[in-house]
Amino acid sequence: MFRANLGTKRADNIIDSILDGWRRGATGPLPQITSLQLLHALVLIEREGPLGRRALAQALQIRDGVARGLVERLAESKIVKVRESGVELSVSGKQDLHKYLRQLAIKKILPLPESSLIPEHQALGIHLLGAYSEGMTGVAQRDEAIKAGSRGANTKADVKGKLVIPPDNKRLSTLAPADNDRLQKEFEPSHKDLIIIGFGKGESSALAGALAAVLSLQ
Repeated sequence: MFRANLGTKRADNIIDSILDGWRRGATGPLPQITSLQLLHALVLIEREGPLGRRALAQALQIRDGVARGLVERLAESKIVKVRESGVELSVSGKQDLHKYLRQLAIKKILPLPESSLIPEHQALGIHLLGAYSEGMTGVAQRDEAIKAGSRGANTKADVKGKLVIPPDNKRLSTLAPADNDRLQKEFEPSHKDLIIIGFGKGESSALAGALAAVLSLQ
C-alpha cells in the first residue's frame, strides 16, 4: 500500500528523467518501454520488491532483454538496489517516486477484494485528490485502462461527502451499499476526490489499468 504525505504538486518527473537519460545514453538501444510501463514498474518494485527481472518482464508484458536494460538503467541512476533476490527501490528512488505520485495527485494505492461491482476480477483502487471535474464520464479512463491490458476501470467521485458514479452521478450507497461503506472506510475521500478502480485477471493487470486511467487525466 502507498500513502503519500500531501505536498507541492510541482516536482521533478522521475519518469521523464529516466527516459530522457536512456535516450541520451552513449551505449545501448533506445528505450522500448512507455511512460506507463515505467511507472507501473516502479510502483510494482516498491510494492513487491525485491522483484526479479523475469517477474518484472512478465508483469509489464515486455521482453526479458528490455527488462534487463530497464533494471540496468535504474541501477545506474541509483533508483534501485540490485539484490540476489531481485531489485528494490533505494531510499532516493522511493522519495522520487512518491514525489511524482504527489504530482499526479495520488494519495493512496490499495488492492481491493472482489466486489459486487467487479465480479470475478482482481481489483486495485487509486485515490486522487481533487481530481473530479463536473461533466466527466469516466469513459476515457476505462478506455485507457483497457489499452493498458486490464479489463477496464471504474471511476467513483466524492461529491459533497457522497460517492457517486459519473456521468449520471448515481449514489454508490444506493447501488452497492457494502462497496460504498468499504471505499469510504479504506480511502476516506473528501469533496471532489476520485477513486479509480482498475480490474483485470491479476493484481498487476489491475494496477496497470488504474495507472493508465490516472495518466489519462493529466
